[in-house]
Formats: sequence, structure tokens, C-alpha cells
Amino acid sequence: MSDTDWNSNLGQGFGKHVAEDEFYHGVGEPVDSLTETWFWNFHVPEAGINCFAYCWVHPTLKVVTSGLMVYQGLKASHLESELFEIRDYMSMDVVGDGSDIQLPNSMRMQTIVPLEHVRMTFDDPQRETSINVDMRAVGVPIMRANNKHFEQVMHVTGDLVLRGKAHKVDCLAVRDRSWGEPRPENHNPAPPYTWVTGTFGEDFAFNVGSHDDPDRDPDWKGVMPVPARIFNDGWVVVNGEQRRVRNSSKITVRTLDRHSPITHDYSFEDEKGDIYHIKGKLIAQTVWGGWSNTTCHLGLVEWDWDGRKGYGESQEVQWNDYVWKMSQQK
Repeated sequence: MSDTDWNSNLGQGFGKHVAEDEFYHGVGEPVDSLTETWFWNFHVPEAGINCFAYCWVHPTLKVVTSGLMVYQGLKASHLESELFEIRDYMSMDVVGDGSDIQLPNSMRMQTIVPLEHVRMTFDDPQRETSINVDMRAVGVPIMRANNKHFEQVMHVTGDLVLRGKAHKVDCLAVRDRSWGEPRPENHNPAPPYTWVTGTFGEDFAFNVGSHDDPDRDPDWKGVMPVPARIFNDGWVVVNGEQRRVRNSSKITVRTLDRHSPITHDYSFEDEKGDIYHIKGKLIAQTVWGGWSNTTCHLGLVEWDWDGRKGYGESQEVQWNDYVWKMSQQK
């Protein structure tokens, strides 16, 4: 992240989407870290359950990391998840053209209608876990200005059996999709970077990617350098209207032992001047490296927006300098 802006909307505004954006692109500068990803998720908030499903392609290297995890409550390790089934170094044959991704672990992501309807299935009899859900678009993709990344609000319905216990799935979740940009795995001497989503119904959803605001006394203040840019990207969708977030201030409270997020507190403004104050607490959480030079704290957030309850994803990336330096403060 230190020498790339793949997580920023530097062009401002919104790009344009086409149906083919659902499928594998295989474009970009042919460097080893060239990346193409799909991220899908759903949750059962009343049971504190979150599902993270991912497909990460390195087109130049022709390898795929993909799979899913389903976790309930707060976990100290990814292997404490009720289900963790992500495999590395698979052949690109599992992706094909991206319309019907099928993994050896039985996970299948099938496009029914591009940018409108995706079906997710998974079955693991040994762990008594299965998934059969449909993800239907609430609105059109929210495309970055460079036309290489979008998020999209999905209504997810269906069935989850987790370690033998059945759950009905009926939630709003935000998926994302990216292609054509390198993601170097270099060390980044920066404080944590947090990407969150939230939905409060079909009339309002948001996404913000940022560091803590140094003026709000984060845990790393005086320990880590202040990044040149605190806020990278964000949007709100208000009654179907997409608006860019133009500034954001965030503070995250973390545990003292593992530095995992406990709460998030956001104040941000959209391009029309509307201001939002949204607070959230983690009700499910686990950890996954993604790549070895980082730790990513993944979680389900219960949001409060002026008394209105919503839910969404929290993904916070931390690097070696932050974790090591904070360990020295004990």
C-alpha cells in the first residue's frame, strides 16, 4: 500500500459499469503482484454469524487463492472459526471466465444474471456445514473513477447450516470486485487502515476506507508516523442516489493484547454536504493474514446511526511496525 493507490478513488466521482465487469478481466501491467479479486459476504446478525468469501487471482503468476470462512462471535484465530476453508496456489482453471467459479472444496459462485444475481453454494458433510444463498442486487455497482473497482449492495437470502445448526439468511451485504492493478506486498510503516461497510435498509448504505484521525488520539499517536493521507475512499447511497464521501474522521478502539477493533466511531460528509455520525461495535470477529506481511482483523459490525440499527463489514489491515511498536508499549 505504501507505493500504490489501488485502494483510493483518486479520480473522484464515479466510473461506468458494464455487464462484463462481473467476469474475469485478466488485464493490467504484467507484474507479479497484478491482482483481480471477488469478495462476497453475508451475515446472520441475531446469531452473531459472519461469512467472508473471497477469490484472489494473480493473473501474471497464474495462481488463485480462494475460499471462505464462517465465524460466530469473537475469535482469536482464523482456525477458531466454525468453518475456515481457504486454499492457496490453485490453478486458474477454478475461475474460468469468472461466470461460474468452482473450487475443490465445493464452494461455487455462479452468476445467474451479471451484476444482478449471484448464487453461492458450499457443502462440507464432515463439518456439518452447508450454504445455499442467492445474492440479488439492491442497486447498480458503485464504480470507482478508474473503472477498476466496484462495490455493490446485495440482498442475500437462503440457508446456512453451521456445524449442524440451521440458520435462515436474510440480510443486506456489500460485495466488491477489483481488477487490473498491482497490490505490492511490501512492508508499510503505517498505522492500521480500516475498510468498513454498513447497510441500514435499501434506502441507505455506506463505505469508508481510512486511517484513524490523529486529532482524536488513536492508540498509535506518538508511536507511529501520521500518514500523508488519512482518508482514501468512500461513498453513500441515499434512496438509490450514489454520492462520494469527501472527508471522514474515524477513531477505532482496540484491545490491548491483540490490537483488534472493539468499536468504530465515524463522522463523514458526502459531496452534497450531508454529514453522518455513525458508531459501531464488533459482534463477530476473526483474523486472517491474506498475505503474510499483514494481519487483517475481519468482523461483523452492528452500527448505530441516530438510533437506527444497521450491519456491515469491518476489515482492518495492520503491518509489522504497528504491531511490533504497540507490543513494546505494554
